[in-house]
Amino acid sequence: MAAEDQAPRTEPRPDKAKKRKKPKKDKWGQPLSAVAAEVEPSVEPAEEPSAEGVVPAADAEAAAAAEGYEPSKVVASGLPYTTTEADIRKLFEFYGPLGSVQLSRFPDSGNFRGLAFVCFESDEDAVRSLELDGFKIGNRYMRVERCRVTASSNKKRKTEFQTDPEKSLGCLSAYVGNLSWNVTEKDLRDFFKSSKIAWIRFAIDKRTGCSRGFCHIDFQDDESLEKAVAMNQSELQGRPVKVAYSVSNRG
Repeated sequence: MAAEDQAPRTEPRPDKAKKRKKPKKDKWGQPLSAVAAEVEPSVEPAEEPSAEGVVPAADAEAAAAAEGYEPSKVVASGLPYTTTEADIRKLFEFYGPLGSVQLSRFPDSGNFRGLAFVCFESDEDAVRSLELDGFKIGNRYMRVERCRVTASSNKKRKTEFQTDPEKSLGCLSAYVGNLSWNVTEKDLRDFFKSSKIAWIRFAIDKRTGCSRGFCHIDFQDDESLEKAVAMNQSELQGRPVKVAYSVSNRG
């Protein structure tokens, strides 16, 4: 009786053990070792990058846009307030040529707020610069990530960079946008030194008294206006300046 009592208790245990091992058996019915199970998946990811090879720049930018990112652009945050544009350029130029660097500033004081937008000439270099995420600069750890496309940035791109207003009869005024907060009248006169400027009107925030990042410039003659509009997207203080015919001409 003791043997009969013992048999039912011992037989189910091997069966249960076999059920646990079934998913790990090979085609010969032998259980796979833990090492063998780990080797196979670890080889495939190593082969994937070489299989894809070099992605054309246009395809990379299209892929970035499809994923909701602005091509060739990253955002650096958590920077010390004392960081300068030269410091940021020196840090990111290690990964490739830069197109522009835009520093975000407090609207009331105009001081740097620790946030910067860095545009590379290629999307590939922008992706590589993500290695700087967590890099210690000063006594702070910087965060670097892809710049996401927002509804406001799409609207701005459509209104400012795709459909420029046509020149109206007698127009001698130009809209100048995407300016740095600290751009002065002297900076603009030097920027448009080949044109004869009659008047510069900055758009001022009534609440803060600071520049809103754009202005209107009246020129003395049509030739000066045309020379200015031809400078559209030229760089001023690291930012591509938007220059277009003014919608309304102020006399």
